[in-house]
Amino acid sequence: MKREQHKNFITLYAQKLKHFAIRIRYSEYLSDALRNTLAIIIPLVLFAYSGQLVAGISISIGTLFMSMCDIPGNRRDKLSASVIAMVSLAVTSFAIAASMPNPFYVALNVVMITFIFAMLSVFGNRLSLIGLIGTTLIAFTLGLHPKEPFIFSFYIIIGAAWYAVISLTQIYLWPYRSLHHAIFEAIQGTAALMRLRASAYNEGFDLRDFNASNISIHLKLNARQELIRSLLLRDRIAMSPDNQSGKKLLAAALDIIDLYEQVTAIHHDYGEIRAALAPTGALWKIHDVISQLTVQLEYSAAQFSITKTMDADQSHQEDIAKKIDELLLLSTTISSSGGNLLAGIAGNLKDISEIVTRLSASYRMQLPATDLIETEVYKDFIPETSVSRKNLLAQFSLHAPVFRFALRLSLLCLIAITPTLFFPGQRYSYWLLLTVVIVNRPGFGLTRKRNTERLWGTLMGLLIGLLLAFVPVSVQLGLAALGLLGFFLFNRTHYLWGVACVTVMVVLALNVYHGHVSQIISDRLLFTLAGCALSYVSIFIFPIWETPRISALILNALTASRHYLFCVATERKGFMNYFYRTKLARKDAYISFSFLSEALQSVRKEPLSNHIDLAGLEDVQVLIYQLNGAIAALALAKNTDVAMGDEAFESCLNDLDFCIAHAPLTPLSALTGEKQKVMPAQKLLPMFTQQLKTYFS
Repeated sequence: MKREQHKNFITLYAQKLKHFAIRIRYSEYLSDALRNTLAIIIPLVLFAYSGQLVAGISISIGTLFMSMCDIPGNRRDKLSASVIAMVSLAVTSFAIAASMPNPFYVALNVVMITFIFAMLSVFGNRLSLIGLIGTTLIAFTLGLHPKEPFIFSFYIIIGAAWYAVISLTQIYLWPYRSLHHAIFEAIQGTAALMRLRASAYNEGFDLRDFNASNISIHLKLNARQELIRSLLLRDRIAMSPDNQSGKKLLAAALDIIDLYEQVTAIHHDYGEIRAALAPTGALWKIHDVISQLTVQLEYSAAQFSITKTMDADQSHQEDIAKKIDELLLLSTTISSSGGNLLAGIAGNLKDISEIVTRLSASYRMQLPATDLIETEVYKDFIPETSVSRKNLLAQFSLHAPVFRFALRLSLLCLIAITPTLFFPGQRYSYWLLLTVVIVNRPGFGLTRKRNTERLWGTLMGLLIGLLLAFVPVSVQLGLAALGLLGFFLFNRTHYLWGVACVTVMVVLALNVYHGHVSQIISDRLLFTLAGCALSYVSIFIFPIWETPRISALILNALTASRHYLFCVATERKGFMNYFYRTKLARKDAYISFSFLSEALQSVRKEPLSNHIDLAGLEDVQVLIYQLNGAIAALALAKNTDVAMGDEAFESCLNDLDFCIAHAPLTPLSALTGEKQKVMPAQKLLPMFTQQLKTYFS
């Protein structure tokens, strides 16, 4: 038994490594990491060989910080962000460098700059990242102690402009590069979801954590789908009616989102499926078809990554179609209940196969017809990023999370610069401020997670750096470059590994430049520990807890699901003008559920979680997820006789109305509801709404 478990663990781990390698190979992380590393090293090497090492270091720092501000976006996003980032880096570097002779002015500038940059998160992720990077530059400026502020700021601007030219040239030459990679990530995520669904048809697979795994993948997929919408729908050139490339990418995006709906649609209870189909031998046939579809989907993901159409394996597609037909034939030979069950699953697999085939063909044969561009309905699906003057002013309140975080981070940075100001002889004291800025996050859970990853990554990096610090200098420099490459490769996907890589780079680079590797390692460890401890303690200063928001997030999720069900019901009654309203309601339901799930992830780690019923909240979370899946299944039902009657619809809507009315009043300390039970497929939706109602009675 132990040998079998060990074998399964090795197989699972090998599979994870394989998929990780595929993701790195076909995603833009590796190419971006190579681009950023070369952009930083080239000016450093050139200026070092010309005898101007200090200038080279300053320019490379400007390049480094500019590259860290660069996230996926369209041409307009990249251009505006480049200008804002250059101005922010120039102002920060000059203001801090010019005030260094007077500690009071340094402290004042640090507090002001930190507060302003932290408030930039009001305007979205892009400006939030620019603010974070601008704050981080404070630490580097204090560490370098530039004697000539204007010259230092000038070098920073040169480095930033050098990287901006590279990035903007790339986006203008390959405008849809990031979009192709975003589609690749979304398809890969959907393939992971299909692989999980295939496992549900394996009788040996434990279904206890099945919904939790589904929800985890949902969070990642929702973020990727939002990125696709942002990159594509906000690109005016791509959305031009005459742009054939944009139309093909739009068709792919629509298919990816529709495919997700097909995969997540809950047509039947898996307990019911296993009980009914196990004697027929259909379970493994279904598992085999889904596995083959997953392989084909991963193949299509690679196409979008390399932006090259490859010939699909026609025999593979024919084999899938043949096996689906065999399932349909088998459904006619077994009992009526089991036959209907199998026929419904086979029909769902057939719909999934059609979408996967279109994605695999990369639309090279014909362009799907869509009036989404012509009617400009797509504008309703664009993620909201604007901030009104009224909303902006409302952020300047102690009740606003952004304002509280800005106050906390400003105070924290003021404390963190104390060693640098009062002990100017301490060479690496700026690492305390650096750790504080990078680790501190608004939420308790994320800050604790970053703390842990920062500590373990630093320990790993210091150990590896110590072992490599005694090899020849040329080898150390090469390994430092690889460490920088690894930092860019893993920083946004596996932060712990990114920290380990950058720590190795820092240890080796400083060992070559300054020597005294023991001091480098001891100071790095000391200030990292102090910074993480300070960040953890500071969470309780102007705290931002997710727990008080849970009731409101549950209410939003229920309201969005109720609207989704109403749109589906209305459309099925023949109101075809509700088609896009249903799609929009589906998006809102998925996003609202994602907000709730992300908040619950943080709540589990908060001290206040001891006063709420986490098990009950997780039950509500799963029920809302299953409710959305049941609504999706209803929306996809092709035959009107499959639809629920008006009376059943009204009953479900009334149940949800009851939940919406009572959710804000229900105490979260003790949620009690009915346990789920195996139910026939046609009663799944009423079962979910009735069970939700018991939690808010």
